[in-house]
Amino acid sequence: MANELDQLRQSVPDLVRLDPLSAEVRDWLDRAHEAVKRVDKAEGVIFRMHQRYLMNPTEKTVAAAELTETLDRVARITAMWKLRSQILNAIERVQALMPEGREDEPTH
Repeated sequence: MANELDQLRQSVPDLVRLDPLSAEVRDWLDRAHEAVKRVDKAEGVIFRMHQRYLMNPTEKTVAAAELTETLDRVARITAMWKLRSQILNAIERVQALMPEGREDEPTH
């Protein structure tokens, strides 16, 4: 997932200048929305909301920035999940090394 998000972040089309209905932009928006939604459904809703504002010329610049920020935020969430998983795995490995019956004793 992180690789997909990184690839999407590196391939963001010029959302301010390009037509939001062009095949290039629509394809990228659909792929980005699916990736965002897989990580966090609420962020997926937020992404689509900002996407709608691309149709309004006066809102387009802000919408493009918000879409990019949503993608960045989801990438940070994914990175935090990965780090959390690594920490929990490390704790499990340390606990496996401890003598039996001593897991709950403080280690001062």
